[in-house]
Amino acid sequence: MQLLTQKPEITAKNYLSVGPGEYPCGNNLYLVVSPTGGRRWAFRYQRNGIVKKMGFGSAKETGLKLSDAKEKAIDALRLLAKGIDPREHRDEEKRRACGSRLFGEFAEEWRQTYETGMRHKAARAKLKRIVQVICKPLHKHRLHEIETPHVVNVLMTVWQRPDISRTTRQIIKKILDAAIAHNLRPKDNPADWASRLQPIMPKQRRRGTIRGGHTAMDYKDLPAFMQKLAGTSSQSARALEVTILTLARTAEVQTMRWSQLDLDGGIWNLGVLGTKNERPKRTPLPRQTLAYLRAAHADRVSDDFVFPGRSLKEPMSNMTMLKYLKEISGDESLTVHGFRTTFRTWAQEETDFEEEIVEHCLHHITGDAAEKAYKRGEALKKRLLVMQTFADFATERPKSNVMPMRAA
Repeated sequence: MQLLTQKPEITAKNYLSVGPGEYPCGNNLYLVVSPTGGRRWAFRYQRNGIVKKMGFGSAKETGLKLSDAKEKAIDALRLLAKGIDPREHRDEEKRRACGSRLFGEFAEEWRQTYETGMRHKAARAKLKRIVQVICKPLHKHRLHEIETPHVVNVLMTVWQRPDISRTTRQIIKKILDAAIAHNLRPKDNPADWASRLQPIMPKQRRRGTIRGGHTAMDYKDLPAFMQKLAGTSSQSARALEVTILTLARTAEVQTMRWSQLDLDGGIWNLGVLGTKNERPKRTPLPRQTLAYLRAAHADRVSDDFVFPGRSLKEPMSNMTMLKYLKEISGDESLTVHGFRTTFRTWAQEETDFEEEIVEHCLHHITGDAAEKAYKRGEALKKRLLVMQTFADFATERPKSNVMPMRAA
């Protein structure tokens, strides 16, 4: 029968000389001596039903003394009593000492600063959703710990939506670039497309050949739809008509101001701040739109917005036109922005207008960066011809074989 030998009590005199084994020292502290003579202090504890270990360092002559190790164990027990994991707390302190931060908190601070330069509520809302929702898997990681696989995992959740995935990658890259600028991570950026992601990401489905990813109405159905709009007297209908005939973006019409309109010259001057690509924009107004705006100006209820909200001091909601479009058309898939595609398809299928002028009507400046730099002309007369032709087509009364009844 083999007798069990009792391990000696560890004291300040013998902790440097005891043989291999693990020796309890009180307060969850252990002296761990390896067969090769190495010795270290370890703190054992239980957290959420899981037994964990936390090293305190070397127990050799040049390392931590027994009394100091016991003090560390007591401090760790105090943290446990407060519901704090001592190992995570220690790691957090080390990271803070090194200047590292969590991606989540840094990204949120970056977002709040970055969005001050964004003009449209929709763009700010999109940025917020990407940072707070789509990028949530990155929130728990330290900035210096994030590698390409972390970025790939986020992008794969939205990869089949090219517009969202592209914007998400660009935002992650900008956040990590900002972290690099603050010396919070190494200079390499794991969200760089050419060097990191392009070689490993799967191929995305190709986008349509016609510009715009928004569901659009068939241009052949537009005249009937415009007649339906003309039969209602709501502000939403008028705003939608102006949007369709000026080929503008929703936010541009939503925030249209009387001060931007030259009702005598028939020009809508958005300037630079009201445009998406930050290029000066002046839009010629088709006579149908100009006639409505002149009449509306005489009966205006707001001296600021053409389409005011309920308070008259704010513009109409950016969702107003979309809700009305779905309601009057009965098609939940249609979007207001899609009417720009309707125009583009009509011009392509039914006219011989120069493609460059057609694109200019949509405020798309064609060519590479060098060409764009020299394209400063507005081509107002040419654009008005295209837009007036489209407005005449859109507002033409649909042909019918039914003879109207005449009044007696």
